[in-house]
Amino acid sequence: MKHPRYTALLVLLLLVPIVSRSGSNLRRVTAQRTPQPPVIDGILAEKEWQHATPATDFVQRDPLEGQPATERTEIRVLYDDEALYFGCMFYDSRPEGIVARLTRRDDEIESDRGSIRLDCFHDHQTSYEFTFNAAGVKIDILQYDDAEKEDESWDPIWDLKTSITPQGWVAEVKIPFGSLRYKTGTDGSQEQEWGINFYRWILRKQEFDRWAFTAKSQNGEVSRYGHLDGLRGLPPPRRAELLPFVLSSQSWQPATTSRDAFQELNLNAGLDMRFGINNNLTLDAAVNPDFGQVEADPAVLNLSTYETFYPEKRPFFIEGTQILKFSTFDQSDGGPGLFYSRRIGRAIASSEVAIPAGGKIVEVPDVVRILGAAKVTGKTNAGLSVGVLEAMTAKESAIVTDSSGVRSEQLIAPFSSYGMVRLKQDILDGSNVGMVATAVVRDGRMPAFTAGGDWNVRFDERVYSFDGFLAGSSTPGTGDAIATGSAGRARLAKVAAVHWLWSLSGDFTSPHYDINDLGYFRRPNDFGAIAALRYKEDVPSGILYNYAIEGQAHERWNFDGANIIREVSLSGESTFMNWWEVYGFGSADVGDYDDRETRGNGLYLKPHRYTAGLAVQSDERGTLMAELGTDLAWDSKNGKGFELELGLGIRPVSWSSWNIAIKYAEVRDLEAWVENIEGPTSTLSIFADRSTREFDVTVRGTITFTPELTLQLYAQPFVGKGHYDGFRQLVGVGDFIPFPYMGNPDFNEQSFRSNVVLRWEYLPGSTLFLVWSQTRGNETSNYFSTVGEDLTAAFRTAPANVILLKISYWWPI
Repeated sequence: MKHPRYTALLVLLLLVPIVSRSGSNLRRVTAQRTPQPPVIDGILAEKEWQHATPATDFVQRDPLEGQPATERTEIRVLYDDEALYFGCMFYDSRPEGIVARLTRRDDEIESDRGSIRLDCFHDHQTSYEFTFNAAGVKIDILQYDDAEKEDESWDPIWDLKTSITPQGWVAEVKIPFGSLRYKTGTDGSQEQEWGINFYRWILRKQEFDRWAFTAKSQNGEVSRYGHLDGLRGLPPPRRAELLPFVLSSQSWQPATTSRDAFQELNLNAGLDMRFGINNNLTLDAAVNPDFGQVEADPAVLNLSTYETFYPEKRPFFIEGTQILKFSTFDQSDGGPGLFYSRRIGRAIASSEVAIPAGGKIVEVPDVVRILGAAKVTGKTNAGLSVGVLEAMTAKESAIVTDSSGVRSEQLIAPFSSYGMVRLKQDILDGSNVGMVATAVVRDGRMPAFTAGGDWNVRFDERVYSFDGFLAGSSTPGTGDAIATGSAGRARLAKVAAVHWLWSLSGDFTSPHYDINDLGYFRRPNDFGAIAALRYKEDVPSGILYNYAIEGQAHERWNFDGANIIREVSLSGESTFMNWWEVYGFGSADVGDYDDRETRGNGLYLKPHRYTAGLAVQSDERGTLMAELGTDLAWDSKNGKGFELELGLGIRPVSWSSWNIAIKYAEVRDLEAWVENIEGPTSTLSIFADRSTREFDVTVRGTITFTPELTLQLYAQPFVGKGHYDGFRQLVGVGDFIPFPYMGNPDFNEQSFRSNVVLRWEYLPGSTLFLVWSQTRGNETSNYFSTVGEDLTAAFRTAPANVILLKISYWWPI
């Protein structure tokens, strides 16, 4: 496959002029070199702190934007050949009002917090966030695209100690240079200038202060940082880190209709490695990686024509997300894009195995085993971000028996290789352009390729943005055929203003666009446009602290000329002076057709559909927080839907927090496809009125013994069931005639999933996981049972249990 436009884009990346700038904020703080590093104990007693001039005079972002902070803050900066040190004094006139809550790492629980943000490359795009609360809990996040996106999985090595004093609270922070990436010369002697900002949250006042202030009417965050001066003679980043692990797991699996009960003991070991190729590029490699401590995906009821999207949770793949990601349409949760790492080492379901009549499964792997994976990521001094990834997965087979007990092997997944290259160049004033190319090669199959270019250009002091992408795919078709397709999107938006914001976007996907070998995409063959207008008010007035109203229009067609979406929506949100929040919306889709409901058997004249919803959330600062939301839906063919969600956040003591989400959803008489049946002369699409009920409870809890030792609990009982009535045959695109359907498509899925994880960081970067996972599942066709009976049936089924112990050790070289 040849894509000249992508070659031209790569040349542009290498030749485009880079416009350097010093940033738009004039605030500066100087790091003082110290011959003696301070002791990190949460007490600013060392005389070295007195040699550094503090950053002070913070400004409120909330509640009174632009006003001086109500409490004084002083932050001093020291450094030596090993690390940066920050001495933070958060003065408080009411120290008894300081809220210090213990929780697991990276949980931004409501509490008094401080934050250090470092733009080490001074590229005004990328920031290392080191946030901490008064109880000593760490939150570390890698921000990119001027802090519009972030990677919460980033877990560097750094040290923190806090204490509460009669004057307020203190934080001492040590950030080793080995945990950062930054520009370095040949000898490191040249003085560097980094971007920097400091934040502070005072919970009882709902006050958010910044040292380098940015108004809410302005766009950009990293690009508006202040400056850190005085850094000389910095060491090159750490050259090598090894993270070996050993693992032992014991599983007990119950008998099913397709498999006898069995138990299994697994012993495993692997190695994660990180090497500094040069001052700017880092190689990460994993040999036989294991992700057994990762929380299971939640159960969902998906009756749509689209694959369920699950976010990535495995550490090896989520590190470096800011470089590897190439989003296309949906920008949230990693979004659909040309790189969806869950394609690598995917889970294997028993339903993928073809069981002979009267036979059973003897053995089937849980996942496609990753033999090895490596990636190179980094950013050059010229602002070019580089990401290269290669992974190989093993051939996986299942063993089955027939009715006579004769064994046979069945291929589930061939040996496969996955590769990608991602480049992104900073240009102009906080803008960037980039490209990506991916390849998937499987034994016995033609390779699949994708390539694309993207851009995000900000102009007029970052008030406006123009962003988008253009991509192509080449995938194996039927026989030796190759299917090629393309897609693109362009959006022009006003992203900064006191009141009015707007956006206009257009996009298309050709009929044969297919990126799902290594990407994630819901559907091809359409084009459309979206226009949005938003009015916001950030100045408190009366009972409202702020509010916003947004209207949107969405029109979409397929390339056969059928209108598939014609939707208008209106939404609004507001925060009251007591910090309660309200959100409401309404929408109407009067589009003509659904071109996917018949599962490839032609168009279906869909009913007009309408939705409305309202949600209320209480003040999050207390020991109990509640959120209540309800959605209503109805259509022009008497289909009706109702959904109620209740969320509770409970913090009974400072070292424990619980979140409970309860959802009940019901749909009545929704006209829906049932099955395609081969008739005498054509394929018949059978429809019926579908009614469904869904009950879902998700419980997450954290018990924190120390910031390094936590117990996390997860549990989800789930029921999803459906009933079909009034079977009929689709004639043309919108007419129906009765059909004597003899099948029973009713379903009732019941499950219970739980996960208990004890995590102990016994040394910096070295962790021990003790995990217990349990899964119960049951399926029937009884729609008319009560939810209580369904849950009882789920708990009566025999459980699948797994107990796992994993120990890793961080070894810097």
